[in-house]
Amino acid sequence: MTLTELKKSIHEQIDSSNNKELLERVSEIIKGSENLFVIPEHMKKGIELGLQDIKAGKTNTLEEFEKKYQQWLKK
Repeated sequence: MTLTELKKSIHEQIDSSNNKELLERVSEIIKGSENLFVIPEHMKKGIELGLQDIKAGKTNTLEEFEKKYQQWLKK
């Protein structure tokens, strides 16, 4: 299905629907389509800690990580 065909199909489905809840949900999806990826709250703290580590210079090179990873695999 081409993009034009998909749009036409969606328009037709919306035009023929009388389901208010469905149409409200579609509207919310369209309005929020630029923010589809939402970071879950439980992950935000870990991301913040990681950013603080980066600012503090607490980082590893890929080579250092690979050495640590190999050690973890041996355990």
